[in-house]
Amino acid sequence: MIPSSENECFPPLVSILIRSINRLPLLQQALASVVQQSYSRIEILVVAAVPDHPVMPAACGPHPLHLISSDCPRHRCRAANVALDAANGAYLLFLDDDDWLLPGHLEKLAAALTEAPDLLAAYTGVQPIDEDGQPKGGPIDLPFDALRLLAGNLMPLHAVLFRRQVIDLGCRFDENLDLFEDWDFWLQIACHSRFVHVPGVSACYRIHASSGVHAMAPSVGSAYARIYGKWRHLWNEGQLAGIMAQVWNYPELQERVTEQQEHITGQQVLITEQRNRITEQQRLIIRLEDRISALQLQLRRQDQLLDERKKHIEAIWRSSSWRVTRPLRGVSKVIAYLPLLNQAVRNPVRAWRFLRRAAGKTRDWAGLQQQLDGKIRADGDYSTWISRFEPVSECYPRLRQVADSWYQPPIISVVMPTYNSDPELLEAAINSVLGQVYPHWQLCIADDASDSPGVKALLERHAATDSRIQVVFRLVNGHISAASNSALALARGDFVALLDHDDLLHPLALWFVAQCCIERPEAGVIYTDEDKLSADGQRCGPYFKCDFNYELLLAQNMLSHLGCYRRSLLEEIGGFREGFEGSQDYDLALRAMERLRPEQIVHIPRVLYHWRIVAGSTASSMGEKPYALTAAQRALAEHLQRRGITAEVMPAPEIPLHTRVRFPVPKPAPLVSILIPTRDRANLLRLCIDSIRELTTYAPYEIIVVDPGSEDADTLQWLDRFRQSGIRVLQEHGEFNFSRFNNQAAAQARGKVLCLMNDGIEIITPDWLEEMVSFAVQDGIGAVGTRLWHPDQRLQGGGVILGLGGVAGPSFLNCERGNIGYFGRAALHQSLSAVTAACMVVRKSVFEEMGGFDERLAVTFHDVDFCLRLRQAGYRNVWTPYAEMRHDESASHDQETTSEEQQECLASEVAFMQDRWADELAADPAYSPNLSLGAHAFSLAWPPRVADLS
Repeated sequence: MIPSSENECFPPLVSILIRSINRLPLLQQALASVVQQSYSRIEILVVAAVPDHPVMPAACGPHPLHLISSDCPRHRCRAANVALDAANGAYLLFLDDDDWLLPGHLEKLAAALTEAPDLLAAYTGVQPIDEDGQPKGGPIDLPFDALRLLAGNLMPLHAVLFRRQVIDLGCRFDENLDLFEDWDFWLQIACHSRFVHVPGVSACYRIHASSGVHAMAPSVGSAYARIYGKWRHLWNEGQLAGIMAQVWNYPELQERVTEQQEHITGQQVLITEQRNRITEQQRLIIRLEDRISALQLQLRRQDQLLDERKKHIEAIWRSSSWRVTRPLRGVSKVIAYLPLLNQAVRNPVRAWRFLRRAAGKTRDWAGLQQQLDGKIRADGDYSTWISRFEPVSECYPRLRQVADSWYQPPIISVVMPTYNSDPELLEAAINSVLGQVYPHWQLCIADDASDSPGVKALLERHAATDSRIQVVFRLVNGHISAASNSALALARGDFVALLDHDDLLHPLALWFVAQCCIERPEAGVIYTDEDKLSADGQRCGPYFKCDFNYELLLAQNMLSHLGCYRRSLLEEIGGFREGFEGSQDYDLALRAMERLRPEQIVHIPRVLYHWRIVAGSTASSMGEKPYALTAAQRALAEHLQRRGITAEVMPAPEIPLHTRVRFPVPKPAPLVSILIPTRDRANLLRLCIDSIRELTTYAPYEIIVVDPGSEDADTLQWLDRFRQSGIRVLQEHGEFNFSRFNNQAAAQARGKVLCLMNDGIEIITPDWLEEMVSFAVQDGIGAVGTRLWHPDQRLQGGGVILGLGGVAGPSFLNCERGNIGYFGRAALHQSLSAVTAACMVVRKSVFEEMGGFDERLAVTFHDVDFCLRLRQAGYRNVWTPYAEMRHDESASHDQETTSEEQQECLASEVAFMQDRWADELAADPAYSPNLSLGAHAFSLAWPPRVADLS
């Protein structure tokens, strides 16, 4: 056992050892990567390898920093040994001043050493990159092999974390070597211990003109010879014989390499051809975009002409001549309808059927008008929608007067960290605050030690001209969390709004937030919708969000932009946490919502924040800040730990930029009763049950088939076979009624969890039941739904949206596989108001608490009604895309009723739902009032269902 000097009360101290040759911009990047480490106990030693090295601060972020200066140049190996002698840590890691670490690097290596106390060193994968930060070749991430280490270096310098015991064992950098000193050092350690390999890349190795390896390239051959000569005594005869055999086979190997090179050349030719095709396609796209722009302009002109004609028609309607001629127009209509009236008198039954069908199709004239308008506007662009439906600037003075009339209007502190900001964009951001209609605000700016003199002058100018603007200039760059906390320390308002230094607030942003504060005094967090600003300043890409949705928050930061927090709440949770840079606002949102009830998190369904698309911003791509993804996953994992929830956090499979939370199934796993009503559909039922039995990995489960009097001989034969194989078959009688059949089967089910399933279902994902049960058993969860596909791979069910088609309808209907939907919502777990009972999982106790399905809904909407009653009782309904099935919906529903009976049944059940749930159907909290309830869900609503302030 190797002795350990680690204190059991704290994680071991890690010493980061940096040899610096005064490349300050690169050194700052390396130090910034240390600050972003998730590991907490770090000291940093910078050993100057050149004289006159600039003075360094005593701390770098939360970590102490020590500079070891020198009056004369130090050899690279000498500098490394000086660092070894000065280190205090139990674990040590060298970091060259031009490389950097990803946030989880130290944490995973330290964990590997802690789990292997007998070993001296652990290493992981490193990605070589070029001067522009782009990957250069594949990662260096080879498993440990002592023989291979004798032949070549497996591990870049900063890939390895080692114990300080290696120093006591005499391991030092050989100061006679000019190159490969790290390889020699690893060979020394390998004489005492093998290395732990932790797969996966968590550091970057920069390859550029000033890299030491390139500067010494002519001496590489001799440098190899020196290492081989020094360690030649470790080679045995068998290993040397193996090397000679490889030399003998060299011509054959060379021939293979030549073949591979020819193949690669051929592939490169194909790639070039593909790139040329792509270029042509891009040109075509540009031409099409130009054509679209021209058509949009033409459409706007037609809209203007249409508005003018509408006004002209309205003027005619209001005219005296129109009123005077009204009796004559009435007479002409009567004359026109006389032939139809004559037919109706002769055949009253036919006339009644016609009127009833017409009434069924035009139940809601207002809704019909909206649907027609939606179809007309389906291709309408966002800029037209803005001009039509956002409050016009002419109403701003009136809204200012409204704000002046409020008793004790809240003060809103806008917090903005800056660092080397683009002066033009920073000016625009500040002006967007100055241009607020609501006057009771405070702008708190913290500059994070910018070295751009123009930024400081700009901030000082604004602070001098408006007393509501306060600025603090930080002396040391601490990154965005520290800078945000410095700005937060200036805040004196009731609420704090977060604004990035290159984004904009809508002129009414703070007015709406203040109105919400007054109308919802219990609010602790307020968030709004957002859109993006293109490079030319055009608003685009609006994200119309739903109301607070916990399961969606576990997948994406839906509270950001514009996010506002009660200041006392931020003080209670300690503001921003350092170490979560890139996702510090997500970590803040998770910690804030832990202190609130869901109703205290309030959504304003208006676009009040404009997120600018600039290089390096996640508005253009989350991939711009890969460290943000790591920080988000860690913030989410810690949130779940604080809530006492055991779960695994991972990238969402179809959207790795977002997250998936995978809850465990309880041990022992509860018995699941799968309830399948069917009638005379042997082919469907057999496919359904075979797929369950062949693919399902969950256990235990039972299958209960409900048969309301099948007459088909083949079906009866298969039902008998199912009985013999252990499946329970319940015989029911009477008219086909989904609700009654499921209720009767649930009463006889032995499982603690019920799975309600149509007979047209075919399983796709083997762990479907683990996924659904793991959600269903969580506290507060009611029903759990799944992702259903048509047999032709189009999406049939991405959950249910209230109000679609008059009552409810499937979201993302007919989306192609691979389409992630509106802001990822077709591929992320989330809460929904309702899920379909084509496959629904719910605890039996909860099903019984609700009284099961309402049997007055025999065919449709029984699942929607059930889910709404669950929500009314305080449960959340969850939809997960990670349990997938095919559903032949048309086949399974053919059995229910005849076409004419369906018409009557549907009409009565629609009326039932609209009478019972009128308010809920008009405002689905899992959907936006700015999105359409017509045929195209998640498209713009024309008009939106929000108050018109104009």
